[in-house]
Amino acid sequence: MPALSVPLILVGPGTGCAPFRSFIEERSALLVPDVNQPLSTGDVPVSAISAQAGRPAVGPVFFFFGCRNEKGDFLYREEWERHCSDAGVLCNERGGGFAVAFSRDQSSKVYVQHKIRADRERLWRLLQNGAHIYVAGSASKMPAAVSAAFKDVVAEESGMAKVQATKWIEEMERGGRYHVESWS
Repeated sequence: MPALSVPLILVGPGTGCAPFRSFIEERSALLVPDVNQPLSTGDVPVSAISAQAGRPAVGPVFFFFGCRNEKGDFLYREEWERHCSDAGVLCNERGGGFAVAFSRDQSSKVYVQHKIRADRERLWRLLQNGAHIYVAGSASKMPAAVSAAFKDVVAEESGMAKVQATKWIEEMERGGRYHVESWS
């Protein structure tokens, strides 16, 4: 794991969300609001949330969760919503975020990779600030689709050619900033 001040982008559809509960809970437990520092206006703060009372600074977390149906499959919903509210670690005001893809609740399927592309500007700012990406879940199609979405984000937001964006993501992986844990 990177330092707590490093921004995180987490992608955990289905049971892939389970390992991220501890990532988010740890940062949440260390999050101490600084009443002297206004919250950001939606942009990623230049520095991580300031430390107080001897606690480390806590970087923003953007979490993408996906499941088939909101009613029956939205694992840990109350936890995620709590972290999104009241200046929690996933709230937009802290530079984080939470996006949910319910693939079967509408006529056309929506997956986490669609949500990643939709939030490309915010994700690009996080990546420019040194964010690490963690992907967990099914090994079938999801990891490749998520990787392709991040390559699209880098290409579209940086102006790089697709080949360069692919190399940029591959360099993140070699540098220990892009992690995939998948299973079948």
